[in-house]
Amino acid sequence: MASKCKHKSCTLKEKLEVLKRLHKGESATQLSKEFGVGKATISDWKKNRGKIEQFCTTTSEKTIEKRSKTTVSSYEKLDEALFLWFTQERQKGIPITGPLIQEKALQLNKLMDGDVSFTASRGFLDRWKKRHGIRQLTITGEKLSADNEAAVEYLEEFKCIISSYSPQQVFNADETGLNFKALPTKSLASQEERSAPGFKMDKQRLTVLACSNASATNKLPLMVIGKSAKPRCFKNMNMNSLPVFYRNQKKAWMDRALFKEWFDKQFVPKVKALNKENGLPPRALLLIDNAPSHPEQMQLVCDDIKAIFLPPNVTSILQPMDQGVLQALKQNYRKMLLRSLLEDNEELTILDKLMKMNIKDVIYWVAEAWENSCKESLQKSWKNLWPELEFVQTVFPPTKENCELLQLVKRMSGCENAEEECVEEWTAVHDCGHEEYTDEDIVAAVQGTSADLDADDSEEEGDAPTDVVPHTAAASALDLALRYVEQHADATPTDVMFMRRWRNIASSSRFSLLRQKEITDFIS
Repeated sequence: MASKCKHKSCTLKEKLEVLKRLHKGESATQLSKEFGVGKATISDWKKNRGKIEQFCTTTSEKTIEKRSKTTVSSYEKLDEALFLWFTQERQKGIPITGPLIQEKALQLNKLMDGDVSFTASRGFLDRWKKRHGIRQLTITGEKLSADNEAAVEYLEEFKCIISSYSPQQVFNADETGLNFKALPTKSLASQEERSAPGFKMDKQRLTVLACSNASATNKLPLMVIGKSAKPRCFKNMNMNSLPVFYRNQKKAWMDRALFKEWFDKQFVPKVKALNKENGLPPRALLLIDNAPSHPEQMQLVCDDIKAIFLPPNVTSILQPMDQGVLQALKQNYRKMLLRSLLEDNEELTILDKLMKMNIKDVIYWVAEAWENSCKESLQKSWKNLWPELEFVQTVFPPTKENCELLQLVKRMSGCENAEEECVEEWTAVHDCGHEEYTDEDIVAAVQGTSADLDADDSEEEGDAPTDVVPHTAAASALDLALRYVEQHADATPTDVMFMRRWRNIASSSRFSLLRQKEITDFIS
């Protein structure tokens, strides 16, 4: 009697691979032989493709490597809320035990008006851990810290991950908060501000996301997140002409929806264009930290462009953006801010000048600060994570950013005797760019009722609207600017041609408007 063939159960990750290869035109017959399943089974996967892909986009990668079915918990929303809370607590390095997870599950269930008979049993805990690929070792023990031993272990894993990528195809992105009107605490203006009613410059913040590749040959435009969807200073402006990718969130924090939008609309298209321009395969890797404001890895995939998380306990040691890149960005921005405030062309106090500042000023300053970021410093930031790269072996001279900034700080009233610690405190990267979720925020996020994405139309100080510039005035001003550039010793042919182009655009627009007016008058 012939024995029955042994049934093979493929993981969700394997099913995804089969579906992807089917989509590219591979034979179902060949795939059935390779994965040890029948053609009928592959046909069933194809029919349920949408369900499989949807499940995988909301599930951790470790889980889909082990699970074979898309069966979800009967407490699906509670399950999601509990995992979001768990991720946030582990990101902060807080040790978590089984009983603590059960207690939190009961609290969240009550907050969600869930099943009153729910008890957060041991069986629920075990199934929840299995669904999310959580082992006992990952929820007990001492508080997480920057673990040098774990970092060394991860480097071996990282070598395998990037083995088929060039430095041009490996990117890192991270966020930081920018209190864009804050001054050194010792400055006289900062002390005066504390007593100024209705104006708190040190509380006005934006979130800035920076992204660059390991070769430092492609710095993507910054993403800037403000509170208002379209501040008054943006009125009459072409938003596409901004040097950053601007979006808004009620509290100016990064969240999952905004990060996903940035990945889909900025990262993927720009990286594809870069690869095509340089004759590289259409693939790339984005390294990010496992913050609660970042979507699951499976949601950050487009063809052969994908994101992976750095382990929480090695992020501060290995993540390139944390190796002085974001701090240097803030230093460059602060220099531009101080130079503007210390100019003597207006008889205004520094506090008055700060009140006149608007988000448009800040966006151009921070974009210029990013543009001026030192290529060698960006390359050097990968030294801990990718020591084999040739260019990170070079010893670069110490940066002079702090020295230059300190000299500017000393020109401020009250800061004449300031020391370098004052500058380091002012430019430190303490704000991670995303908000800590409360239990209420977590519930709102999983139930789709969060109001944090709503536009905030409140205006900041100095948010005067941008007036429309008439074509005639623009043509005259650009003609004068063109003559200035032509006569300047530092002007290049590119500079002159750029100014001529815009002078001609303004002149042509003025002529068209006058011609249209003549026709209208003639008809009348």
